[in-house]
Amino acid sequence: MDIEIEKINRQEVLKYLSYRGSQIPVEIDNLIDECIEEVIKTSNPKYNYQIFDIDRRENKIFLNNSDFELEGEDIKNLLKDSDRCILLAATLGIKIDQMIRSLQIRDMAKSIVVDSCASSAIESICNQINEKLEYDIEKEGKFITDRFSPGYGDLAIEVQKDFIELIDARRITGINVSSSGIMIPRKSVTAIIGISQKRQKKRFRGCENCNLFMDCEYRKSGNTCKESF
Repeated sequence: MDIEIEKINRQEVLKYLSYRGSQIPVEIDNLIDECIEEVIKTSNPKYNYQIFDIDRRENKIFLNNSDFELEGEDIKNLLKDSDRCILLAATLGIKIDQMIRSLQIRDMAKSIVVDSCASSAIESICNQINEKLEYDIEKEGKFITDRFSPGYGDLAIEVQKDFIELIDARRITGINVSSSGIMIPRKSVTAIIGISQKRQKKRFRGCENCNLFMDCEYRKSGNTCKESF
């Protein structure tokens, strides 16, 4: 399925560029604006997802009618109240990878900014999909968990290949997986989202989502105001 980038979170871009409270040079500020426009223009975002019943066998989590196992205590904890889950894959497309590689040869500084903008863009796409899924699921009287991706916590990145094959993401979105579990295009995300009978506690999403990001003295000192919400 196609989707458009609604926005790129500038504060998140600044986080990727390691500007945490320091003064942003005018030329960098302008370059960020330029790169945001180019990333939106160059991207070809696509996504797909499937919903699976959860099959619990001998304290292990499988997806119904498959041998795909979700291993690790972290994913067990995420899905502890869920009887179904969503497997989601999303990508910005291969042209963004090509753009970044080209810039690395002729303009390294710009390539870094484009890379940061693209990282924020794929996160934005996932958030847009998340909002749609949450709306649809809550109409059923159910609730969704946070997204959790292979490679996070103790969920091995090596499951990416089976994950992509299970939801046919290669054909639908063009995402491939290397032998080491790295997705191609690089600006791609896979994630698992639980569907629960009760509302789930959300994790702290990060300082870059706060309106006080640039001026927060507490954050500048290396602290955060909340651990979770």
